[in-house]
Amino acid sequence: MKKTISAVLLGGLVLGLVGAANAQVPGTKLPGGAVVPNLTGIWERAEGIRFNPTNQPPPFNAEYAAKFKATTAARARGEVIADPTSRCLPQGMPRFMVASYPLEILQTAGQVTIIAEWSSQVRRIFTDGRKLPPADEVDITFNGYSVGRWEGQTLVVETIGIRGDTSFDATPLEHSDQLTVSERIRLTDPKTIEDVITVTDPGAFTQPWVVTRHYKRGGPGLQIMEYVCEENNRDIILPGQKTTP
Repeated sequence: MKKTISAVLLGGLVLGLVGAANAQVPGTKLPGGAVVPNLTGIWERAEGIRFNPTNQPPPFNAEYAAKFKATTAARARGEVIADPTSRCLPQGMPRFMVASYPLEILQTAGQVTIIAEWSSQVRRIFTDGRKLPPADEVDITFNGYSVGRWEGQTLVVETIGIRGDTSFDATPLEHSDQLTVSERIRLTDPKTIEDVITVTDPGAFTQPWVVTRHYKRGGPGLQIMEYVCEENNRDIILPGQKTTP
């Protein structure tokens, strides 16, 4: 029987206490002399809302390439293909990182928290020294379970336990329930974050898919606003349902 994430977090708490000296808040000195950078603030995506700014599809295997081709053809015929977010479902990872609205990053002892204005979603990256638990001990969720560590001034994040019924963006880019995500997040200058995202999916891809995204620091006065999707529905379409305008 699969253990719940509560048991995993209890074990992680012990690791967190052991790793208290490695809390990694901004300004913390790391082995080798590097200092943890300050990512705290509000950030806006620099590229469009497509997951891959180059618009090139991922390295699909034959099954998923055929599905992508069929869905793309259906859209070209004017059919409406359901986007789960049209029913106010969370966007999920890694779509979370191409949010249409700003992201807010908070760095605290043992954790980096990313808040998306879109759907008021929250992503927690644990940096208290814990390791990723076995995949079969993690509850499957929209944003998955993320553990991070600092390598110099780069935050390296591994995310597992992501639901297989989400998409990468509003286009028909699907993935399987074997999806995992690795990220290398760093400041390229005081006002720019680079996130190199490596998506691995043995169920849908022939090889890992690497996409690089950039985010610009928000100006003075920018803040995350409340977003209640249930009061702003535009489409009520069930996943997989196709309708014509």
